[in-house]
Amino acid sequence: MPMKRAISMLTLMISGAAVLASDDGVYTDEAGDAVIRRTDVGNDAPLPAGFVPIDLLELRVQGWEPFSPQTDPYTGNTSGGDEDIARIQLIVDGLVAPPGPIGIDGSPYMPYQFGDRPIFGYIELDVDDRKDSGGEFMPLARNRYLANVGRFGQSPYGSISHRMVRDSAEDIDSDFSSSPQFERTGGEFTLTLCGCFTPTIVSQDGDMDSVFDAGETWIVSGRFFERFTAFEPASGLFGGSDEGLFDPVVELQFKHDIPEDRTYITLVFPITNHGAAMLAGGPTQSLDSDVSNHTSIAEALDDLIYGADYAQGDLYQLVDDWKGRDIDDYFRPRDWKPTALIGTAPTVKDPAALFVWTDTGYGETYGDLNNDDMSTELDSQIIVDTIDSLDGTAADADGIVDGEVTIVNFGPHFDLRDLNGDGVISESDIVVSLCPPDLTGDGILNFFDVSAFLSAYNAQLPEADFTGDGLLNFFDVSAYLGAYNAGCP
Repeated sequence: MPMKRAISMLTLMISGAAVLASDDGVYTDEAGDAVIRRTDVGNDAPLPAGFVPIDLLELRVQGWEPFSPQTDPYTGNTSGGDEDIARIQLIVDGLVAPPGPIGIDGSPYMPYQFGDRPIFGYIELDVDDRKDSGGEFMPLARNRYLANVGRFGQSPYGSISHRMVRDSAEDIDSDFSSSPQFERTGGEFTLTLCGCFTPTIVSQDGDMDSVFDAGETWIVSGRFFERFTAFEPASGLFGGSDEGLFDPVVELQFKHDIPEDRTYITLVFPITNHGAAMLAGGPTQSLDSDVSNHTSIAEALDDLIYGADYAQGDLYQLVDDWKGRDIDDYFRPRDWKPTALIGTAPTVKDPAALFVWTDTGYGETYGDLNNDDMSTELDSQIIVDTIDSLDGTAADADGIVDGEVTIVNFGPHFDLRDLNGDGVISESDIVVSLCPPDLTGDGILNFFDVSAFLSAYNAQLPEADFTGDGLLNFFDVSAYLGAYNAGCP
């Protein structure tokens, strides 16, 4: 069996696992890793000719001190500690437009209303850094992070990885109590670019044609920010889009920078009602249940903590951990932990496949199939075993013994073991060689492999780092010879 070249453990841990940690509230994602992951039957949802997948570059979740809160809240300084105002800023590569409506609120299907590269997706914020509190029930959970990150061959780093959808045909159902609990993401608030309403253009510059062009800066308004809607039955809030929902009308800034060729999508939102007064003007209002007046993260959390005592059924499991909390403990945005799932929408409406995903973040390991936060030969063996056991069976869509397993109903369904997302589980999904000393990849250990090792060693290439310590020395030579003498399975 042809094998890919060996990759050192250290290299995998650096490039494959981006551990979610940030002291300054800035989370980066690898540039150039965006791919198209369709969700429709047939896996051929139409996109504009030459569409370039939207690439997530950076997310900033920080305290914010605007210079002119009421006239220009987007210009200011970041800050640490407990804050009154938060800035949530998403940075993507190239020009992306605000999301048009996808027809689920009675509006027409016009996702490309504002430009030919609209961004859709969800940035979930875990404000308490506890994975057992926060999330969404079905059907919303189907379009969130844990239900789709596996489409990219990625697994969340840490304990939450056991909740992700790995085989969507088996894992996705409407039973919250069944495993995996992909509904339980831990997110309490979401920056939502869902296309579930028609945004209003508050201001625009440039040619003023209501199409977002390079170099333009827009402000659009809509219900882009929400507390997890699953809490609605236990909430006492009113003034949102429905009773119990915290989804105030907010403004987003879309700004494209021509020299950088990046789009900055920015929400400035009050953490406290004092922050709300700073942004809106006037005296600070007391916390109340009205989402239509001054409102804040604090007001939403106050209602959450109070309502947790009244939650029942599945919702009780989702929010019980919030009982008795103090809202003052969650006023530091740099402590909030984000996940990101972004993409676009097809040009033709498909009620069963609303989005085309292109990128995810943060804190993920590519190729980790056994939940150990690493991609190793053990994960490669899982792929080999899967092919051996399923090839040509009813689980193989082509029903042919051909050395690969074709995913049934690919598009709506996916399988994490199909790491490259091509619809089949095959040798091309093997990331780490099952025979590390076979550096030529021909399945045979001989002089040519030794020569390849010596060449890599002399060139100081990572392939020669057989100890995985980031150094190339005598111990790597010894480790290679030991592996070579041990042979391959």
